[in-house]
Amino acid sequence: MTSRKRANGKARRAAKAKAKVAVAAQNQPLQGRQMQTIDADRSDGVAKCDHGLVPSHYHWKSHGEFLSTSNDMKLCKVFLQAFVDEFDGAGGDFLAAYHATKEKYVSVWKDFGKMSFVVSFLLACGTSKVLEGNTRIARKYAALSSYFEMYVEVDLLNIRAYPSWAKINELYSADMHTLVSFLKKRIHCSCLDEKYKEVKSIPKIGLCCNTGCPLPRGKTERSLTKCCSRCRAANYCSRECQVAAWQGHKGECAFYADLKAKFESEQE
Repeated sequence: MTSRKRANGKARRAAKAKAKVAVAAQNQPLQGRQMQTIDADRSDGVAKCDHGLVPSHYHWKSHGEFLSTSNDMKLCKVFLQAFVDEFDGAGGDFLAAYHATKEKYVSVWKDFGKMSFVVSFLLACGTSKVLEGNTRIARKYAALSSYFEMYVEVDLLNIRAYPSWAKINELYSADMHTLVSFLKKRIHCSCLDEKYKEVKSIPKIGLCCNTGCPLPRGKTERSLTKCCSRCRAANYCSRECQVAAWQGHKGECAFYADLKAKFESEQE
């Protein structure tokens, strides 16, 4: 069983390098922009940072051209509400929500620009909720943005073999260090800098994939977790938990290992 940090480090660096090249043209105009909008929920009408949300008057399509967004933004928000409704109705099942919306909203699912807006919208909402002190909703927005971000990397950019469900699930119940760090790295403003200073001493918490883990809610310090060295899709707090979970994990392990091997061969 390989340490999670060591096993994921090399792959993560390679994926980030490819992602940087793949989306450089699309993201360049947005870097460092701190857009100001009127928050519809504020009665005082005071303009405030929107945390790097894709501007309301344009966003980038995958072929690099600007796209008028008046109707597209509305469509993306309708899509997102439909996805969240299905997600909540299915008890937090991402795949159920995907299958329930993939046909009706195929024009969103297959468009890099629209999906980029969805991700940035969720990141902006999550950041706002952190600043408001609403951690529960901030976690949900962060987990949703991570899911859509990984969908883009897997299905649209082809720079990742499969989503990291372990990371997505960890965000859904994240400690404040993990939550703030995730959002801070992705927004194009400094709104979370002070909050990060407050929480950076909190140990990051990981989840053990063994449903029978003896630890409370399967949580342990993330630096102590180990990942399955074959598929790297499951994390465990100990060798004992990995052995105990093997019968239930081996089919999934083979599936993800095959995906990983196919992806690596195609990249070569």
